[in-house]
Amino acid sequence: MADWLEQKIVRLGELNNVEEKKDILSEIKIKLESLNNRETEQISRNVDFSQLFTQLTSNDREYIDQVCEILKALFGILELGEVYQRYSAEISQLIIHPIAEVRSLVLHEILCIVSNSQKISLVIKDISLLVAIINRIADENLMVAKCAMCVMKEIGKNSNGLQILYTGELLRSFARLLVKNDTISFRIYEVIVDVAKSSKEGLEASAQSGFLNSLFDILESEDILLQVNALEILTQLALTEEGLSYLEQQDVVRKLVQKIAQANENPLSNLLIPGLMKFFGNVACYWPNEIFSKYPIVVSALFEVIESGDQTILGVALDTLGHVSMCVEGKYALQALGDAMPCALKKIAEIIQRMPTTLRIRGLNNLALILAIQKVEQDNRILSLTKSWFDSLCDDPLGMIVALCRQPFADIRQAGLEVMAVLASQIWGQEYISSYPGLVEFLLDRNIESFKECKEAKYEVVKQLVEAEQDIFDANTMQRFREFVNQGPHYVDINTEVAIEGGP
Repeated sequence: MADWLEQKIVRLGELNNVEEKKDILSEIKIKLESLNNRETEQISRNVDFSQLFTQLTSNDREYIDQVCEILKALFGILELGEVYQRYSAEISQLIIHPIAEVRSLVLHEILCIVSNSQKISLVIKDISLLVAIINRIADENLMVAKCAMCVMKEIGKNSNGLQILYTGELLRSFARLLVKNDTISFRIYEVIVDVAKSSKEGLEASAQSGFLNSLFDILESEDILLQVNALEILTQLALTEEGLSYLEQQDVVRKLVQKIAQANENPLSNLLIPGLMKFFGNVACYWPNEIFSKYPIVVSALFEVIESGDQTILGVALDTLGHVSMCVEGKYALQALGDAMPCALKKIAEIIQRMPTTLRIRGLNNLALILAIQKVEQDNRILSLTKSWFDSLCDDPLGMIVALCRQPFADIRQAGLEVMAVLASQIWGQEYISSYPGLVEFLLDRNIESFKECKEAKYEVVKQLVEAEQDIFDANTMQRFREFVNQGPHYVDINTEVAIEGGP
């Protein structure tokens, strides 16, 4: 097999007709797909791939793609790192190849190497290669740029890689790209923040490089869109305990709070508020008590946005509240604010009944997060809280949800059923469902669901009800729930189908 493959590769170099060459590549591909272990070993030991690399100079894109496919298969035959060791000169050239698929192929191979703690040392000694990879972060092809970014992120996660990441020519290469344009500079910042959040050493090295301070400076710029991009990247750092602590030490968090406080003074603040909401919402999901106690103005601003009903930023505010409410600790932190949460829930009830469809769905999705509790976390205290929140929505909250579950529009109907599933997972919700006229029959009626997503959402409701507390539903109803679940979400009663088609 190795001899046959070697002959075919040599033949590629002898031919000028590209169609004949494509036929040979097709033969090689078929053979490679049916290799046994012995043939694989023979190829890895005896075949010289360098002649294949020379085929990447063709002007025929389809042919180049075929060569890349063959090379990818052959790379998989060799032991990890062997391609780089045997063909390092070719690899360095192919990283700057004019065709993106070739650059991507080589970068992916390097990414596999640096992702392996035993093999990464092969690459991090090759400074010129690393500089070439950093330069690819500015690649016009996004797939290539992202792969280059992933390589540098992996190097930064490794203690040996971190020692060279912000030194000498590598440091200068990062610095050069930072001033190229906004798109490229934010790719670099993404790499730096990823390294910073990966370890304490990564944070220290990233801080000492000065690049983090450059990112902080963007938050002080006049360009709101740049500030939004910087906030999005910094949110990732704030989700680590050491990262948040560092941002507080550098006065970044206090300045962001100040921006919320002064939002009304800036006519462009509506563009920035969603980013600020996301930042504090993500952080509060992890450390609700700290955020709520240290920065009460952030929480006030969140509720003010919901109360104002400003549709341009309402969606993000709803998402933030839902995000903070996801954990039990977040629910208790919100409860401690007194009337703020019940008032916000009344507003959410208005949103899901009267506002444009996208906001109604967002309101329902976040209501589900606000009320949801994992079974293992359910106790009398938290169940009492979610019940009181649900009751505060409006005079007849379950009637409101049922009406939404009966809507003829799939998206609203599905979102309503997802809230119903959350109710069905809690004892008070099960009691409400059992006593609501006609609701059990509605949930067990498959014939009224024509949308796949709604069938599945209704199935999830009944699945929760199968595990209902004893004595809430009678034995006959529980048996019907179990039968419904056993039949699956897409079950069709053939007798009913025949009756409908046959008519009276």
